[in-house]
Amino acid sequence: MQQETTKTKKGQSKTAPTKALTTETKRENAVVNSTDFKSGGWDQEVVDTKDIIIPKILLMHPTSDMVKKGVRNIGEIIKSTSGDVIATRGNTFEVLVFDKWKDWKIEKKNDTTDRYEYVRMEPWTLENDSLPWDYEENGEVFRRNKTMNFYGILAKEAGNTSAFPVRLSFSRTGFKTGIKIADAYARALMEKQPPTRQLFKIGSELVTGKGSGDSYFAFTVEAGTSSTEIQQAIALKWRQTVQSAKAKNAVVDHEVDDTEEKQTSTDEF
Repeated sequence: MQQETTKTKKGQSKTAPTKALTTETKRENAVVNSTDFKSGGWDQEVVDTKDIIIPKILLMHPTSDMVKKGVRNIGEIIKSTSGDVIATRGNTFEVLVFDKWKDWKIEKKNDTTDRYEYVRMEPWTLENDSLPWDYEENGEVFRRNKTMNFYGILAKEAGNTSAFPVRLSFSRTGFKTGIKIADAYARALMEKQPPTRQLFKIGSELVTGKGSGDSYFAFTVEAGTSSTEIQQAIALKWRQTVQSAKAKNAVVDHEVDDTEEKQTSTDEF
């Protein structure tokens, strides 16, 4: 075993593994893991995409459960499945998107809390584009919110094989933010280029509602740098996987109630 000796401030000798040994150990561990994977027969097992839950990117509001519990702060951006913070207040994260679609987010008013709560998503098409946003059903009050959705890969994860897709949804006050990404996506297609050619910087900012005057956090987006070939290759792999799963109705998103506080109005789209 190759080792090197270093001295501490007190002159005591200390033996530590060399960089070469560290690299060799990592390589040996990788071989062992690969061997175990094949020996266990896992290389022959087919992964059912229904077993994979795609996390949603959430912006923390005063009414968010994790904020109420004191484990996350207002203005932070997190992954819904793990609760991991991917951008603190005032900072951004980079993402490249590989899929886009539009939905109606259906919410029902809770008379006790006076808040609207998530019910379901419905496809938004040209045929139902003119449906009223506010309506009643069986004596209960509902509202429809136009929602722009994307699947993407976090840029910091898109350089390795452990990258996993996330879902970005922009609704109500955030809808205009989502349109910026949709515009770049469409322009790429018109130029016969993959939409994954560039990164987007997503963050949050404190804004004031036009009608209510209340302050709240909303998503921000700006164009980033060009993506790398490796990032594009990983995004393409996941696009193919997701498209195949969609065809079989086998995509599972992490459904959570991320409704904003009752502070926005429909004229803020």
